[in-house]
Amino acid sequence: MKYTYLLVIFLFIISGCKPTEELVKKRETNQDLINFVFRNYIGERPSASFTVIKDGKIEDCQSFGYADLENKIRANCETNYRLASVTKQFTAMGILILINQGKLNFETKLTQVIPEFPDYGKEITIKNLLTHRSGLQDYSKLYPRDSEIPLVDKEVLNLLIAQDSLLFPVNTQFKYSNSGYAVLAMIIERVSGKTFKRFMEEEIFKNTGMTNSTIYVKGAPIKNRAFGYTFNDSLNKYINIDQNIWSAIQGDGGVYSSVSEYAKWDNSLYDETLVSSDLLNDAFSSWDENGKTEGNGYGFGWFIEMENGKKYLRHSGSTTGFINISLRIPSEKLSVAIFTNTVDFGGLRRTAAFLASLYSNGQLPIPIDVMIEKEITNNGSEEIKTYYDTLIVSKDNYKVDTEDLTRLGFSYLRKDEKEDAFNVFTFVKMEFPQNFEGYIGLAHYYKKYGNNEKAIEYFKKVIEVATSDEQRHIDFSKKMIKELSE
Repeated sequence: MKYTYLLVIFLFIISGCKPTEELVKKRETNQDLINFVFRNYIGERPSASFTVIKDGKIEDCQSFGYADLENKIRANCETNYRLASVTKQFTAMGILILINQGKLNFETKLTQVIPEFPDYGKEITIKNLLTHRSGLQDYSKLYPRDSEIPLVDKEVLNLLIAQDSLLFPVNTQFKYSNSGYAVLAMIIERVSGKTFKRFMEEEIFKNTGMTNSTIYVKGAPIKNRAFGYTFNDSLNKYINIDQNIWSAIQGDGGVYSSVSEYAKWDNSLYDETLVSSDLLNDAFSSWDENGKTEGNGYGFGWFIEMENGKKYLRHSGSTTGFINISLRIPSEKLSVAIFTNTVDFGGLRRTAAFLASLYSNGQLPIPIDVMIEKEITNNGSEEIKTYYDTLIVSKDNYKVDTEDLTRLGFSYLRKDEKEDAFNVFTFVKMEFPQNFEGYIGLAHYYKKYGNNEKAIEYFKKVIEVATSDEQRHIDFSKKMIKELSE
């Protein structure tokens, strides 16, 4: 196991001094840090499985907790989790395969494939559906939540056919659309003449070697299946919440797969196993109303973000009982996938970034908020500033993100850990006084604990320092000031 040196050991490295025996004892193995970030899944709890893929090989693959609590089946790297919206990269690939075969193109209209679709959708193209720019209405708002009949992709299409308008004119804005990806699944069925499940198994899973992955169909067996859970406070135990009325929809969230299988999928995205390199490049690029663009945005089944000149491809997934994330950094040939079968713990984006940095051989900085959280867990929050200053001496080794630091404060606030929440928000305010996030954290802190005067004071500070790019926080602060002043 590789070792990563932490804390003040960096002072000795940069000064050329040899670390003392005492400092050597302070180093922590990667496994210590991994166990920390996955601590909520260790023991008789729902599980988390992760893989790190580097240069086409699985660098690490671990699991914690139980895939099936009722039958005491522990999770492993072959456990199949419901991928939720991580599915969208697979559905998008199904469309790209049909384009690669010459059966569709990006400008194919929805009504060309589904002629019974009303005129209000006649300008929607395949590309608009892939990039969440179609304007289709949200199926979850068109179907009664108290229904006992699970919704399927075909019924999503029927619900949309029954409407007479879009949420906005086609291609005028981005709005994340599960409806759009359910429609894409139906397009795959219409064009291929196969069920979505069969198409995905024959065209993607078979060709990538993902032979243990599948598409959910109610009642069909799933190998090595994880079941979804949440903790019930009143019963003081985890309860099974594996299915809801949206669970049978396939195109937006129906893939079941494991982290070891995901590594096979990841490898197929570096070559032309499934489609041409030009189509892969399109999938991994941002799109707006004018077409392909540089910078942050959405591709085909991927969120695209640029960080320090590197392209990060991400997608999370959340549904009843499951939260997951996938992260690819193509320039480093480094990917991370984390699948879990509980909705009780978030923060997987942060954990994925942390794992990527841990296995990057020093090429990616470690998120500093993870190290601060570990310090608070071990030693309390009174000396955050001192600990931060020790780490930041070696600033190239750490990524400082005020948003992530503030999220850490909110995680303590949600758990009613008052002192830690206050100390984190205060640290952010003092260390980054021109940033609004420490102020908004303290505003929420005082609001929660009934000090409206102080809450108003800090909401006013948000308005003072926030930029036009943070307008929603300005608007929210104005709203809060009005409410708290009444």
